[in-house]
Amino acid sequence: MARVQVNLKIDERIVKEVEGLVEKGYFSSKTEAFLKALQLLIKFYKAEELRRRLNEIRESTVEAPSLTEMVIASHEEEDEN
Repeated sequence: MARVQVNLKIDERIVKEVEGLVEKGYFSSKTEAFLKALQLLIKFYKAEELRRRLNEIRESTVEAPSLTEMVIASHEEEDEN
């Protein structure tokens, strides 16, 4: 995957925290640390979007019978025939 350089200004306190993580060996470089942070941020928002969409689906199907109820009814109909 091609890499693109991005220039941004970050609060000095955050940079020092990241440098501390690098010094402790959690990451091999600040770049690695920032990349991991961005990956986690993206995963978080994707998961939030999925949760939101699933909740919308659940809310729209509240009145629908449960799958279990449908299977039981189907078996009862088979037993009657």
